[in-house]
Amino acid sequence: ASSLSAQSLNPNWNTELKTSLQDFLSCQNSGDAKACTKFPGESLQIVYKVNDFYSPKSGRYMGVGEIASFLKTGKQWSQLGHAYEQDILLKAQDQANAKKAVVAVYTNEAGIGHVVAITPGKVQRSGSWGLDVPNAASFFAMQPEKSFVDKGLAFAFSKTMLKDIVIYTRNY
Repeated sequence: ASSLSAQSLNPNWNTELKTSLQDFLSCQNSGDAKACTKFPGESLQIVYKVNDFYSPKSGRYMGVGEIASFLKTGKQWSQLGHAYEQDILLKAQDQANAKKAVVAVYTNEAGIGHVVAITPGKVQRSGSWGLDVPNAASFFAMQPEKSFVDKGLAFAFSKTMLKDIVIYTRNY
């Protein structure tokens, strides 16, 4: 396999992602909302060295809606399942621990959503979901103060969103 298709994990992903979170919070205070949209796509590059969410055509990282469409229609990613399925959440954590890129995507009826990177780590019990959830990193454009690195996936989504969260894993 070529190095482009092999899975890889940045050994410093956690430190670099925490720095990225600080950059994101600074970006939010800068008033340049467009510049801040890069962080969900960039987080995948930081952790897994996968730049799938960067669009060379537009010269920027994709927005959440673009990422959701890309995942549904592209051949590089496969749907693992829904976040309300305990076995899918465990598979998502296993994939991340095996250095394979994994994301959770929520999209509402209006097409507005949120993309979260599943990161290596251990599953954690979510009291609100009543499930064991994978480790994650989340950059909230609309509520930057809720952004985090190294917390359970349930910190990114309320239980009412659970039915609309789909987990995708990258094909290698």
